[in-house]
Amino acid sequence: DETLIHSHHNAMPRNTVKPGTPHDFTVKVTIDRNPVRFFVHKRPHVDYFLDVVSQWYDLVVFTASMEIYGAAVADKLDNGRNILRRRYYRQHCTPDYGSYTKDLSAICSDLNRIFIIDNSPGAYRCFPNNAIPIKSWFSDPM
Repeated sequence: DETLIHSHHNAMPRNTVKPGTPHDFTVKVTIDRNPVRFFVHKRPHVDYFLDVVSQWYDLVVFTASMEIYGAAVADKLDNGRNILRRRYYRQHCTPDYGSYTKDLSAICSDLNRIFIIDNSPGAYRCFPNNAIPIKSWFSDPM
């Protein structure tokens, strides 16, 4: 979240979402036997971005989110285009002081062939030369 999308759950928007801002899609998952509905806002132009960069690169989703949620969001972002086939989730991350780091070598052993776009510097702490930092996005207009 906050790189390609921003979400809030069960109609309780965070104070970063302007009241009345419509969500782009809904994801319904069960977490610890509790049904949870997430209202997801796509970063402006994310569909165009994914369409363009998927022509140049093999795209991989690597999220610190739980798989049940991350997979549902990735499915919606892919929207049948089959461009987000490879996916890594929280269980593929390394816990690190209350957050998660992402081991890019799990995706490709040749680190010269890979980069990560992420809003959280801790996620790519071990791979700073492969990172393209991006500002966190919270449903504010671009």
